[in-house]
Amino acid sequence: MGNSLNPFSEIYECKDCLSIWWIRTRGTGDPRSTYPEFYEQTAERIDDHRSDLIRNPSISGILSNLESAYPYHFFEEVLEILKDSNSEELKTFYYQRNPNLPTNVKRWLLQWFQKDYPEEFQIIQNQGFPTAANLLFIFEDEEFILVSEFITKDQFVFITSKKDNYFLQSYDLTNQKILWKISIRRPFLEGLSIPFLFYQSGYLCSYQGFQKGSEYYPKLNRPDTLCIYDLFGNQIVSIQLAFNCYEILSTEERDISENRISHNFCFTIIENKLYLPHQSQIQVYDLNSGKLTQTIKMPTGEFFSGRAFQTELGNILFHTLKGILGINVSGEIIFQYLSPYHPVFIDSQFQFYYYYAIVESANTGEKKTFKNTTEFGISLVRELSSLPVEFPGGIYLSFSLDGSLLLNSNLEIIKSFPFTTTDTLGPHSFGVTKTPVITTEDRIIITNDFSGIYMIDFWGNVLLEKPIQSEVLSVFTFDGKHGVVLLSFHDAYIDKDQTELLLLSPKGEIITQKILPGPKGLSVSFDGHCIFSDQNQMFVIDLLNAEN
Repeated sequence: MGNSLNPFSEIYECKDCLSIWWIRTRGTGDPRSTYPEFYEQTAERIDDHRSDLIRNPSISGILSNLESAYPYHFFEEVLEILKDSNSEELKTFYYQRNPNLPTNVKRWLLQWFQKDYPEEFQIIQNQGFPTAANLLFIFEDEEFILVSEFITKDQFVFITSKKDNYFLQSYDLTNQKILWKISIRRPFLEGLSIPFLFYQSGYLCSYQGFQKGSEYYPKLNRPDTLCIYDLFGNQIVSIQLAFNCYEILSTEERDISENRISHNFCFTIIENKLYLPHQSQIQVYDLNSGKLTQTIKMPTGEFFSGRAFQTELGNILFHTLKGILGINVSGEIIFQYLSPYHPVFIDSQFQFYYYYAIVESANTGEKKTFKNTTEFGISLVRELSSLPVEFPGGIYLSFSLDGSLLLNSNLEIIKSFPFTTTDTLGPHSFGVTKTPVITTEDRIIITNDFSGIYMIDFWGNVLLEKPIQSEVLSVFTFDGKHGVVLLSFHDAYIDKDQTELLLLSPKGEIITQKILPGPKGLSVSFDGHCIFSDQNQMFVIDLLNAEN
């Protein structure tokens, strides 16, 4: 056997037949020793197809041989050969960010690009990778975009920070100009992971300030002020939130409820009226005048959860920590149901769902328990993984570890599934969690961190089953038809974490897949225009017409 084919350290050419061989050496100790600890050499003849890349190194050859067996550092050695004569082609190769390349090749490309093109690399670090996005505007270097939210089809608002100053601004996509800008207090950035800028029922809402809940548990830190604005940036109310957090740890409830927490900042807006929890009362604000108009005292010391609904007759139904309270237009109590326990969810049929999968009907008082029978014949009550999701004609229940169920309105099983959702309701939950399941017009999209994304229809047919290996940051729909899933993403092509965006069609197809900086400042309009920020810049991309 002749010498190795430089610079391929483990590949040799036979002097007689000119065939190429891969000499693998592994072991410990000195092989020249009489008794090496362990030493082994094996020889494998490389076929003609793989030999072509060795004799004629090229990027196209690397791409066509990704599944072929070569020494671990072989592709890096090919790139070392190409870096002097094919630098422009290598540069394009880096910009393409092929996700199928081995990690060591991605790392080599990153280090090479960072060394040979430091100015362009710095631009990428500051601005993100080139994509099919258009730049909307650039602020000064020290002003950064924190969050954005669409309030009309072509208008969005966003919060920026500049040193210790914070600003709420509005931008018009059609005319491409900032419409208004106001100075605000520091938004709520520490503690519970909750949206601190969002649109609700025709109003712009923002959580500001900070209340320290515990020096040991930062998740108990909460905002101290709720600010509500109209869509022109005029502040309507600024309400100090009463510092109260109700934690249920009663041992006699653990067979049903487990640990539940209710926060003081959840609220509902119905017909220009704000319903806000305040200790054991409900405060009602008229958002036309910005005045506190009514205080509803909760009977039996019950606490308002922040969720309220209006019936066809104009009555208001308040979900409380233990049940439902109904009040007519005159403010009189017309209906009340209290459970001995704390439900995690109440559906439109007044059925109470508890952490240990027990469903209680407020209309009849009947209970139904969902159990799982093991292969040894032991029957165990299931635990809910995430909040139940109601859809027209039924309910979707996900369980910890052992799958999920699709039920009809009578709680009869339509279909069972081997997959489930991210666990958000465990005993250590702090009461505010991301939502891993959403419904569209006739679809249910289910996500599970580091496991998979699934889509089913209301009859239980599985339309999409995509394995994932990263955390699901959020899942939402912008038009009631398409689904958007945001995943954490790091691909070794750049030195910072990014976001992978998947746009799902109603048929379960992935129609757009993008790697974006973020997720700060990312939101999507009803028309599918996605805006996202990177440092002091804001970009827009049309998801429905973007190239993959």
